[in-house]
Amino acid sequence: MTEFTNFYKKYQPIIDHYLEQHLASEIEDKKFSQIMAYSVMAGGKRLRPLLFLATLISLGKEINEKEIRVACGIELIHTYSLIHDDLPAMDNDDYRRGMLTSHKKWGEAEAILAGDALLPMGLEWIASAKNAEMVAVMANAIGPNGMAGGQYLDIDSTNNEAVKEDNNFINRMEWLKTGCLIKASVELATIYANANDLLRKNLVDFSANFGRAYQIYDDLVDVIQTSQEAGKATHKDEEEGKNNTLTLLGIDQSREELKELISAAKSNLDGLNSEVLLGFLDLYKKVL
Repeated sequence: MTEFTNFYKKYQPIIDHYLEQHLASEIEDKKFSQIMAYSVMAGGKRLRPLLFLATLISLGKEINEKEIRVACGIELIHTYSLIHDDLPAMDNDDYRRGMLTSHKKWGEAEAILAGDALLPMGLEWIASAKNAEMVAVMANAIGPNGMAGGQYLDIDSTNNEAVKEDNNFINRMEWLKTGCLIKASVELATIYANANDLLRKNLVDFSANFGRAYQIYDDLVDVIQTSQEAGKATHKDEEEGKNNTLTLLGIDQSREELKELISAAKSNLDGLNSEVLLGFLDLYKKVL
């Protein structure tokens, strides 16, 4: 069994348990708690909180409840983004992680409010580390110059042929909408662990390459996997006029881009105690 497999089997259930217990105990209104928990506990890879924990381990930090709380705060913020992304005004999806999306299950207003509540709660849990820089990095990653800005560009560029004239548009859009939060998950760990400048740079560079690769992977999933395999509607992007790496470059060239990013991410980890972080790159094998 690989070091990554051991890591995943140990910490993924810990994250799930913490989320379930604390969403139930820290929200006063039990119905609202149920609505918020519905999307959080629907499953998922827990990629971002696990990246945070794996980076801490690579930097020699022990993982205790304090670190789990910060990691779970990252997951709350990620889930908020999924709930809002699925809304009729955005991607209008009926299923996420194989279950009805929040607005389909509870109603549109309830879903919006669940997302609105998960975002500050996630920041609150991250703030429990008592490190202002960590909160600032996360806030920047999800704001107008990060995830929200990327989502705006995604909406604005739909059925817009003009964006194809800007060679950097797709990289910028997909980096903001997906890569920024992944990068922040790793960067928060380097701040928390007081990593030196060189380690921090190498790990942040790794996260940037990994994060950019993740959106290409997700674009490929849209055409390679069935809806049942992906747990959500697939084959939607081209039909709806979405501009992304795959719709612009095609499957073969997108795969080449993905391979180059994986290679770069591996190079970023040269000389680091990073077997667990390297294991995250195996995620992409299913689309190559």
